[in-house]
Amino acid sequence: MRSSETQGNSAHPLFTVVTPSFNMLPYLKRCVRSVADQGVAAEHIVADAVSRDGTPEWLAAQSGVTAIVEKDSGMYDAVNKGLARARGEIVSYLNCDEQYLPGTLGVVADYFASHPEVDVLFGDALLVDPAGQLLSYRKGYRPRWPYIAASHLYVLSCTMFLRRRVIDEGARFDMGWKDVGDAEFVIRILRGGARAAHVGRYLSVFTMTGANMSAGPNARRETLRLRRSCPSWIRALALPLDVARRVEKVLSGAYTQRFPLSYALYAAPDDERRTEFNVVSSSFRWPTA
Repeated sequence: MRSSETQGNSAHPLFTVVTPSFNMLPYLKRCVRSVADQGVAAEHIVADAVSRDGTPEWLAAQSGVTAIVEKDSGMYDAVNKGLARARGEIVSYLNCDEQYLPGTLGVVADYFASHPEVDVLFGDALLVDPAGQLLSYRKGYRPRWPYIAASHLYVLSCTMFLRRRVIDEGARFDMGWKDVGDAEFVIRILRGGARAAHVGRYLSVFTMTGANMSAGPNARRETLRLRRSCPSWIRALALPLDVARRVEKVLSGAYTQRFPLSYALYAAPDDERRTEFNVVSSSFRWPTA
């Protein structure tokens, strides 16, 4: 195991970013670089399930990463291993096919510093293809657990940041879920009293690799199972809850975006610098192909 800490502005609290990994080295390289260039003190823990694509060897050479290389029981088990070792005052998890946009950790640190009552923060995300081209913009809005339980998780985990106290109180992902554990986790911590907020800024990039785990038949089965596990009034009021959610989405501005829109990310595995993109139009709709 190799452990080190990226030094940043000491005025910001220390972050811990956890990344679960398995045979995704080309994307992991981009993910790691997007954390390393934030300019904020952070530790990056990568929990790799003994990949066969050279990931363990690559991790061993990374002085800015804490590597946990051992078999696990799936993505959420890997994330939990990282959470158990996290030292940061603000904790997050970022999958291999995701990146932080420039300045994200500084924005999050400033938000938490000025909103001491907030336990969990979400932001907006950009969905891109493997070359970094924009496919859609996904704006979140304040997460409310009844809305999520009645419909879907409308804030992305790549924009989720937790205060240390949430982790210290025992919040972990339930390994009984394979595809919708993010939604179950958010519902559970909000029902438990965690106070959530949303910041209207693009914080992260989610790459549509074609192997993402959010749209398959198991995800649909788990969504139904999750809904059945919630109080009966959620099922009884599912339609009006979803209408209320959509109204709040409209009022929040989540369906609209001013253009042109510029962003910068790592577009190839061995890029040392971010590539800048400028787009003049896009959609809020989730890509279907």
